[in-house]
Amino acid sequence: MKKLPLILASSLLMASASAPVSLVHNEYDFAATVAQKGIRDGFLQYLDKQAIGFSPTPQNAYDAYSNAKPSSGGSKLTWYPTWALLSSSGDFGVDTGPWTASSVKDGKPVESHGEWLTVWTRHKEGDWKVLFDSGTSHPASGHPAKALAKQSSVPQLPELAGPVPSTEDIHDQLLRAEKIFSNEARDGSLRAAYQGSGASDLRLLLEGGQPLLGLALATRVTPDVASNLQWVPMGGTAARSGDLGYIYGMTYKISDTKQSAPQGTYMHVWRRDADGWKMLIALESPI
Repeated sequence: MKKLPLILASSLLMASASAPVSLVHNEYDFAATVAQKGIRDGFLQYLDKQAIGFSPTPQNAYDAYSNAKPSSGGSKLTWYPTWALLSSSGDFGVDTGPWTASSVKDGKPVESHGEWLTVWTRHKEGDWKVLFDSGTSHPASGHPAKALAKQSSVPQLPELAGPVPSTEDIHDQLLRAEKIFSNEARDGSLRAAYQGSGASDLRLLLEGGQPLLGLALATRVTPDVASNLQWVPMGGTAARSGDLGYIYGMTYKISDTKQSAPQGTYMHVWRRDADGWKMLIALESPI
């Protein structure tokens, strides 16, 4: 089987012994830089050169922003974090929250909203760089989520007992977890797939809707019929501690004769505990 380009944070970037800037503090600095320098130049300052984004299919985000025109004066993007988590190794983190984009069209202000999801890795110098950044769109919320304070301490996963799995083992474990989820969604239902693979604190980000927080809510609103879809991984990354990682890819309709055109993109964040890998965040977006 052809191996996915799964890059462990340990082989890509080695953590420094110096105290890093808090992941939440870093997220606020990122947003402030974009407000000051504009969307293109602000993102380029924080993106790793291997960063992935959806536009609408997976692509190298650093290259996409490098080739983009500078942001116009009327376009603004603001956001804040509402949730964050670090691996036990401290070199890999995930955070999410709401975003707002504003611009002017035909002389009138236009505003859009949604939820963003970012994966970070820490460079040897101690600074954080984006490995994945994408999100979903939804109507403005009547009850905006509470922002994390800039000085918030970020929860960090406890070290698991036993040796850390090898790069090869982590690669295979994540792919196996994805395959189990995809097969259950295809042959059973999407609801059954989330029930079987999702963590109790699953966060489900769906295009057009507010974030669904918790496995119970996520499974209550997902269909209990076979999805007729297949989740096909394209790449991913994991912490050097082997307890937090993600896989991104595309979904396809199942056909008796051939694989159809892609139906959507996805990104699944996985957390490993004593019972194995569980899906922590699912971002599902149609093309």
